[in-house]
Amino acid sequence: MSAAGSVLGAMLPDFATMSGGRLAEAVDADVAHGIELHHKTDSAFHHLAPVLGLMRELSERLARAKCARGPARAVAHIGVELLLDGVLVDELAYRESYLAGLAHDPSGVRWRFAGDDERFAMLLERLRAHGVPDDLRRPDAIAMRLYRMLAHRPRLAPSSSDLAAIKTCLIEHKPRVNVATDTVVRALRVALS
Repeated sequence: MSAAGSVLGAMLPDFATMSGGRLAEAVDADVAHGIELHHKTDSAFHHLAPVLGLMRELSERLARAKCARGPARAVAHIGVELLLDGVLVDELAYRESYLAGLAHDPSGVRWRFAGDDERFAMLLERLRAHGVPDDLRRPDAIAMRLYRMLAHRPRLAPSSSDLAAIKTCLIEHKPRVNVATDTVVRALRVALS
């Protein structure tokens, strides 16, 4: 089994969303295993008490900062995930696995619609050129990523005042996420075992 293929597969559902594509199937068994692991991990992750607590706390911060409901709900969810990634990015194993996954040959992936493969290829090229997302250590960079993700969604698009609240709340929430990361990782391993 190729660890790199599994890592690519584990990232593929998110990459499909990022590129606007729809996965049809993975004929590469390692990539297919990674996709399955992604879905199992995602399901377990979103039921973990420490994760739900972190999301609830961020949601409450955003509400107190008068962030609109749509962007606040999206940010409370995705923002916690990105803040956790910002802690994990410092771990050598995480960095090496991420880069190995990006380097894996994606030819064993089939896409649902015409053009999906080309958009994914462009995204993969950009991700490979960028390397490890070290900017996730910074809440202000996460806020800008969230803005780009949500700006084209009418109910979720943050206004300029929402964006200011999001930046402030992510900065305030980061120390809490830093402390909770080990607990989240341990709880996730238990849930998946």
